[in-house]
Amino acid sequence: MHEFWNEAIIPVYFVYGLAFYSMGLALLIESGRSSELHLARAIRLMAGFGVLHGIHEWLDMVERGLVVYYDTDFPLAISWLRLSLMVTSFILLLAFGQLLLRFTQQTRPGQIMAMTLIAYTLMAALPRFFYELNEQEWLDSSAAVARYGIGIPGSLLACVALLRQRTIFRERDMDEFSRDLTMAAVALALYGVVGQVFVGKAVIFPAHTINGELFLDIVGVPIQLFRATVAVVVAVGMIRVLRALEIDNRRQLTVIEMQKRKAEDERSEALAQLNEELRRNQAERELLFEEVQKRDAMRGVLLHRITAAQEAERQRIARELHDETGQALTGLSLGVRGVANKLAKLGMDREATYLKTIEKTATDALSDLRLLINDLRPPQLDDMGLGAALRWLVERCNRVSETEFTLNVYGDPIELPPEVETTIFRIAQEGLNNIIKHSHAKRADITLQCTGGRLMLRIEDDGRGFDPDVALEPNTTRTAWGLLGMQERANLIDANLELNSQPGKGATLILELEQRKVAHV
Repeated sequence: MHEFWNEAIIPVYFVYGLAFYSMGLALLIESGRSSELHLARAIRLMAGFGVLHGIHEWLDMVERGLVVYYDTDFPLAISWLRLSLMVTSFILLLAFGQLLLRFTQQTRPGQIMAMTLIAYTLMAALPRFFYELNEQEWLDSSAAVARYGIGIPGSLLACVALLRQRTIFRERDMDEFSRDLTMAAVALALYGVVGQVFVGKAVIFPAHTINGELFLDIVGVPIQLFRATVAVVVAVGMIRVLRALEIDNRRQLTVIEMQKRKAEDERSEALAQLNEELRRNQAERELLFEEVQKRDAMRGVLLHRITAAQEAERQRIARELHDETGQALTGLSLGVRGVANKLAKLGMDREATYLKTIEKTATDALSDLRLLINDLRPPQLDDMGLGAALRWLVERCNRVSETEFTLNVYGDPIELPPEVETTIFRIAQEGLNNIIKHSHAKRADITLQCTGGRLMLRIEDDGRGFDPDVALEPNTTRTAWGLLGMQERANLIDANLELNSQPGKGATLILELEQRKVAHV
């Protein structure tokens, strides 16, 4: 009989592992269902028990196959891994029962598992020192301690927890699943009381006497066959219980659908009342709309005047800086140079060097002042027109930025009011500043095209781009005020401003203006 089961036990191990693994996999897949059943929140622990315990039994099958067919011992390292899988699966089973029974609200499954692991580690270590065991004997005794100390309590606890779930199922009108719960619970109890009492032979009590060999001698079949049988029963019962989760989920969907319909009815009634109120206030809304239009028109006129006044003030400040401060710095520089030369002739080299440093400071300040004057109001814009001002702007940007800017001008210049040219220049200036500050572009192309009384300004870069809808959202904390300002300026001169960009694909700004539309500006 022993020789027969020596080879026949291999398919038993396979069925044994397949039953638990299939159950665990099915529970794991269904654990994502939305359900108010407490079982649904604990079922992942049972799923973990099934998957890990199934793998453990398959490793047992591999070990027996190596011994029977190849006469090769199983590596001890893999044996310790197999023991770890069994211990972990039993701990998950214990946590499953504790979570379902809700012994205490303060203790969580993670704490239960940690405390159980610590207690098992201490119990498994004791035989090593009391009996002076070798590694294989210690492995066998540790497996017996796991079955005695965790497997039996975990199976019984899960059995009681499943039996108590029957009351909840009856309260929810799901009596048909109570029998499945009972079947799974009784099978778990048998798995724990019988299947985990007859352990592998070990030196510790009572495994040295009450073990799998004794069960085979008494019953005539190996304990693994009994475990596999109850494992199949547990798997079938738990998988059939999964239908309860599906039914509960359908009921929840039905309740949600009813609530949705009720909400839609209430919303329809509210909308009907709102429509009636809107009809009664139609005249008032029209008056408010007219008032808003008037205020918007007034805002446009005010913005236009503010912009014109701002440009006039820029021009005045630039002129005063050029005529007064610039001349003063020039005179200071020349005066200091003359004094330095005289001191050098008198042999006062130290004082002359100091004055030359002052002269350089004055010269640098004069250069910075000229840049400031050009930023306030480029003289090219007043003296030579928009094209020349854009050339100066591109040259300036190439000096201060790593981005390569190029300007292409096509067609003959069209006659535009000075305020319009200034507005177009400011839009271009803001666009180039945005490229320098934010785009990280390597190249940017600026095109000014004037044909048939139509002006088009196009600014395109190969930078990192952005989402225009997000950038122009006025309610965000990072609103692109520069882009909004360009739109406002374009509206002032009745121009069409189009902004195209995507993250990672650069940005393109296109300003189009018809000469006939700006006669009133």
